[in-house]
Amino acid sequence: MTDIAIAAPSALRTISDKYRASGPNDLAQLQRALSGPLSGFSPMVAEYEDALAEWFDARAAVAVSSGGAALSAALFAAGVERGDDVLLTPSCPLCTVFPIIEAGANPIFVDTRPHGFGADPASIAERLTARSRAIIDIPMWGYPTEVDELRGFADASGLRLILDLAHSHGSTLRGQPLSRYGHLSCFSTHERKPLATGEGGFILSDNEELARRCRSYIDFGHLTGRDFGLNYKLSALAAALGLSRLPRLADQITQRRANARRLLKRLSHPRVKEKTIIAGGEPNYYFLNLQLDFADNRAFIDYLDRRGIPSDIKRYGCKALYRFPALAPYQRPCPQAEALLASMTTLPAHPGLSEADLDYMADCVNGYDGD
Repeated sequence: MTDIAIAAPSALRTISDKYRASGPNDLAQLQRALSGPLSGFSPMVAEYEDALAEWFDARAAVAVSSGGAALSAALFAAGVERGDDVLLTPSCPLCTVFPIIEAGANPIFVDTRPHGFGADPASIAERLTARSRAIIDIPMWGYPTEVDELRGFADASGLRLILDLAHSHGSTLRGQPLSRYGHLSCFSTHERKPLATGEGGFILSDNEELARRCRSYIDFGHLTGRDFGLNYKLSALAAALGLSRLPRLADQITQRRANARRLLKRLSHPRVKEKTIIAGGEPNYYFLNLQLDFADNRAFIDYLDRRGIPSDIKRYGCKALYRFPALAPYQRPCPQAEALLASMTTLPAHPGLSEADLDYMADCVNGYDGD
């Protein structure tokens, strides 16, 4: 291409896509936890759950040991049983689909919308069966999806809407946290997430009965011998880190958005732009999503990788889930989802990046002269 004026920087950098969201009160909160019970029954876990419910404006929060545990508990609470169908897009992580299979249910892949990762209601309607029990929607990399429309669809169809918001702490739609739109909303607090407790997760719901079922499930059914469950409780030490770091989450998201704006302002390559943000949506910029329009988009991703700029698309080998051997039996064509994954990449936007890092990434993008 001859219309790109800015050359890629000659001095290479290594840009980290990892950000450790530590807080100044981490040690103090951990010491407070160590002075009392450490199990999932610790008062500190209950305190953490109250803080989560307040921050996300939810009626109930249930802290669990991982994002996967959150999905397993949510599926149980939603009434998903062996042989039931759960509809979801194939553009999400493997982490989302494995709990469905573990529950003995069938993952039914539905297509995305053309412009983003939200489930397409037309595809859902086409693949509904008498065994359908729930829809899982996954706003990838913190970009809001049309969860308001999906909630209406789910209610009208007698289904539960489960939101996998592992990437979406602080993402909003029409000024509301995305979690407000799900019957059950699941989060991860893994080390790489905006709210990080090492390992961990939580479930939000405004339905007290669904929250009660989640609590029972993560505690072996409260050992009544009548109800089934597993041990997915969160420990007090992880809850202590959550309590320390939650008050700083809003500032972190503000910085992520500022970093994304700086990057986008500097981008000038005619074949690169930000992916569509739906009307009323505001991403948290867990990662900046870029729409690519090259003859070989993977060559562009590899070019950035050689310059020390990572991509989740390359890191995780992102492709439609049914393209992985373990999920081949569940293949159902989803051409829009495949096209989305083939035409994008991600850039870090976390607060650990300097202005020089952000400018370097923009200059590398602008300097690409491939077709």
